[in-house]
Parts: sequence; C-alpha cells; structure tokens
Amino acid sequence: MKKLLTCGFILSISILAAQQRQIDSLKVLARVDKEDTFKVQHLNKLAGLYSDLGDMKKALDCGINASLISERLNYHSGLARAYANVANTYYLQADYANALYYYSHALDFTQNKSAAASIITNMGLIYDAQGKLPDALANFFKALKLAEEANDKKLIAMCTGNIGDAYLYQENYAQSLVYFQKSFALYQEIGSKSGETYNLECIGNVYFKKRDYPKALDYYTRALKISEELNDTRSMSSALGNIGRVYAADSNYKQAMNYFNSVLKQSEKMGNEAEVAKYVYNIGQVYLDEKKYKSAEQYISKSVKLADSIDFKNVENEGNQKLSELYAKTGQWQKAYESYRKYTASNDSLFNAEKSKQIGKIEAKNDYDKQLLQQQTKAEIQTALSDAANNKQRIIIILIAAVAISIALIALLIFRLWRTTRKEKLNVEKQKVAMELKALRAQMNPHFIFNAINSIQHFILNNDSKAAHMHLSRFSQLIRKVLENSRFESIPLAEEIRMLELYLELESLRFSSKFHYKISVESSIDSENVLISPLIIQPFVENAIWHGLMHLKDKQGEVLIGFEKINGSLKCTINDNGIGRKRSMELKKGTMHESMGLSIAKERLQIVNMMNKAKTSINLIDKTNTDGTPSGTIVELFMPVILNKLIYA
Repeated sequence: MKKLLTCGFILSISILAAQQRQIDSLKVLARVDKEDTFKVQHLNKLAGLYSDLGDMKKALDCGINASLISERLNYHSGLARAYANVANTYYLQADYANALYYYSHALDFTQNKSAAASIITNMGLIYDAQGKLPDALANFFKALKLAEEANDKKLIAMCTGNIGDAYLYQENYAQSLVYFQKSFALYQEIGSKSGETYNLECIGNVYFKKRDYPKALDYYTRALKISEELNDTRSMSSALGNIGRVYAADSNYKQAMNYFNSVLKQSEKMGNEAEVAKYVYNIGQVYLDEKKYKSAEQYISKSVKLADSIDFKNVENEGNQKLSELYAKTGQWQKAYESYRKYTASNDSLFNAEKSKQIGKIEAKNDYDKQLLQQQTKAEIQTALSDAANNKQRIIIILIAAVAISIALIALLIFRLWRTTRKEKLNVEKQKVAMELKALRAQMNPHFIFNAINSIQHFILNNDSKAAHMHLSRFSQLIRKVLENSRFESIPLAEEIRMLELYLELESLRFSSKFHYKISVESSIDSENVLISPLIIQPFVENAIWHGLMHLKDKQGEVLIGFEKINGSLKCTINDNGIGRKRSMELKKGTMHESMGLSIAKERLQIVNMMNKAKTSINLIDKTNTDGTPSGTIVELFMPVILNKLIYA
C-alpha cells in the first residue's frame, strides 16, 4: 500500500502543476477580458478548477462574479452555470441550504436536458445526505428520465448508480449490485475513469455491508488507484476512508486509525464539514471498539455537535446512538438515557416536519380557493352596478342578472364549501386513524422492550454473564430494527422475518432451547417487495411461546411460521404444539386476560382495515389428539398483498 501511495503522490504533483498552469492562463484572460460572455466563461472555468483543488473561497468568488456579470448581460446559460458552480461549492462544504437555493436558481435558467438532469441529481444527493430518502429518490428518477430523453450515457450511468445507492440503503444487496455493475459498465463504455472510481467504491460498499471484507478491500483499492491517476482529491479521500473502515471492521485498529486521521486532515483542509464530522465519528468508533471510552466519548461528542450544526442527520443520529451505548457500558445511565432520547427525537422530527409541510400545503390551497371565489363574486357585482348606471332600462335587466348571478354564486359557494368541508373531514379522519396506528406502534415498542429486558435481568440474576452478553448483543440488534421500522406504516416482508428470527433466537436462548422453530416462505412470494405492517406477527408468536410451549413438560416445543398466497391474500400461519388455549386459561384461573402485545396487534389490524379498506382476519384453531386432548393451537392471519413501490409507505 505504501508503494501505491508514493506513486500516486508523484503523479499528483505533475497533474497539480498542469492544473495550476491552466488556472494562471485563465486568470490572465479574465483580467484582460471586457465584461462580456467570454469573461463569464473564463470565470466559470476558474470556479470549477478551484473547486477541484479544494480552494472553496476562490471558487465561490469566481462563481458569484460570473453570476453578477451574467445577470447584467442577460446571459442565461452563463448564469445557470455560475449558479451551479456556486451551489457545488456550498455542497462540498456541506452547506446544504445554500446549495439547494442556488441549484434551484440554476434550474430556472437551464434549458438543456442533460444540464437539468445533473442539477436535479445533485439536489437528490443533498437530500440523501440529509436522510430524506423519498425526496432523494424522486430527484434521481426525474433526472434519469431527462438523461434518457437526452440520450446522455454519462448521466444515465450516474442516475443508475444513485438508484443502486437507494437499494443499498434498503439492504437489498442483490439489486444494488445489479445497478452498480450496470452503471460501471456504462462508465467503461464512455471511458469515464471518475465514474469507474465511484462505482468501484459503491460495489465495495455492498461487500462491506455483507461483511465480505477481502472483496470490499479489493474494490476500494482499485478505486484508490484510479483516483490517484486522476489526482482526484475527493475520490482519494473517500477511497482511503473506506479502506480504513475495512480495517476497523476487521479489528485492525492501528491501520484504521492511520487512514481515518489522514482523511480527516484532508477534509479539514478542504473545509468539508460533513466529511470532518463523519471521520471524527469513525475515529471515535475505533476508540469505542478498543474500549478506550474517554477518547471515544470525546470524538463522538464532537462529531454529534458538528453534524447538528450542519444538519447532517445521519452522523448526528449514529453518534447519539453510539453515545448511548458508550454511557451504558460505563454505567452512566442518565447520560445514556439523554443520548438515546436525542436519537429518537431526531428521528421523530424528520417525520413530523414532513407531515407539517403536507398539512400546510393543504391549508394554503383551501385558503387560496376561498379568496379566489370571494374576488370573483365581488368583481361580478361591481360590473353589474357599473353597467346599471348607464341606463334606467338596463338597470332592471342588470339587477335581475345580478340577482341570478348572486344566487348562482351563492349556490356555487355553498357547494364548494360543502365539498371542501367534506374533504377536510375525510382528511382529518384519515389522519386521526393514521395517528392512532402510529400510537399503537409506539405502544408496541415499550411493551416488547420490557419483556426483552426482563429476559436479560433473568440471566444477570442467575450470574450467567455469557448468556447475558449474547442476549444483550441480539437484543441491541433487534431493538435497532424495531425502532427504525416503527416509523413506517409498512416494511418488506423480508425485514419482518429478520426481526422474527432475532426475536425467536432471544426467546430460545432465554428458555435454554426448550423449543425449536422454523420460518418458511412460499416460493411465489417475493419477500423483498411484499409489504407488511412492522412487528405485526411477533405478538402472536410470543403468545404461542409464553402461553403454549412454556408449559410443556414431557416433550420438545415447536413453533412453525409459514407465509403463502391464497386467493389474492397473504396468509401467515403460526402453528405450535403447546398445551392449547383451554388448558392455558385454566392455568390462569379461568380468566380471559389477553396479553398486551396481542391486544395491540389486533387493534392495529382493525385500523389497517379502516385505512386501506382491505379485509384482514384472524382464525384461531384448537388442535386435538385422537383422544380429544389438546395438542396445540393454529393462528391464521389473512392480510392484503401490498407491493413495494421502492419507497416505504
């Protein structure tokens, strides 16, 4: 690796010198140019070169000067490029608000489809960095359509790669690799080395997520080699940072720290606060893995503070979550609670802000419609009165017409008010139902967490530290998935199954493998693209274990979970060989008490019926032996088949 870095350094010097000569030539031309379109073009080229070299102040000065001259000349294409250069500079400094502002203005003056697609793609990347995946995807697909209309292969490759990123975010690794490899092939076809570099890193990210570290390191190293040939500072920093991540994941902390510190210095030099926040966090994570808690707290706290100042939600959320883990490990429970509260509040704020925007748009439209109707009515009456003053004979006719028009307008007003009121009432009802569903999902989380912590407490009280550690590890994985997925009305079936497997592992560990389980999915079901309400199956499985299997004394417990399509519905079957419902009630002294989780799950299914106008149902079947004794219970859930449209519901 040292040899590779040295060769890249020698090559960088020669390319840097060539770029500096180009800058010097353009500075001379810009100085002697009159205030015309040539001066704008030279300033725009200078802005791009300064940006590539990381001199953001000079890049910003050239871009702003080019925009001012373009405005005076009414030079639209020059103005569009100038605004885009300014936006790029702000984007590279993680000033996302200003970047979006200038990208929007650049778009107003851009008529070329390829240029428009590039700008829209960059706006999508900003939304992606802010954790706003729906907005990011909307921009990526819009940009892809424009790129295909313009037959711009480079842009098509870029947009295809961005869609691959979206699949990677959803942990759909197979689809993600398909899109990244397609994008890589397009970049090779057009001879774009920078595009090849980007996709090599993306493919490396997929293998990193899959924990195939040798393959990830291979792709990152190939990306680094091309970046050094191109003297692309940003790409080199990215590749070096990713190599550091591989070493950290492989517990080679010394090598990881060397790479992270190197990239951190480069990011600070370029003034890229987002990258600074990310690598400060990565260094803190290494210290946390090494159990150097004081240093870990210092770096992760610094990354959270910086991420909060630039609205970098991904790093801010990860940092608060890691701080919560750190404080829990060091027995600082109050700080652990505060950090965890900040983590959950940050996630909720993203959800609430989006909903507030949608409600505001609806209210603004209704107010506008009412004002428009009032203005139309007023204009009609004034016209009638003005015409009536000209002639007595016409007065009568106009008055009659005015009365008729007034009656018609009043009738129209009443009708529109009735329709608006009815629509608002329906919206309120739908929002009410949605909020009730969200509240029920929120209730499910503390209920589940309570049960899981009881299990951990059991191991601690019995001095079984190894089991407690294993249980806590699986519990943390499951809790993360539960908290992430509870924000959505629906998630892929595959994600629900992954949560069920984690839960069943926890319960099996808790009860010393007193039972075994199996989950099967019919081959005709695409579990990655079929949606289901999050954590809707778990309460029924929990009920089968706690009230059926745990009372078995003379045989091994068994719970079988199956998913299949029947008559257009998704059927989930939970089949246990427990003591049966009747015996369970007898053990509970004949009461009809129902577990909290099961009760909430049934209420959620009822609300899903109301929201989607779909039929969901539950069948409970008591199994018996040939002699009539109970042999278990079968629960059948019938739910609508809802297909994933790439974005979570």
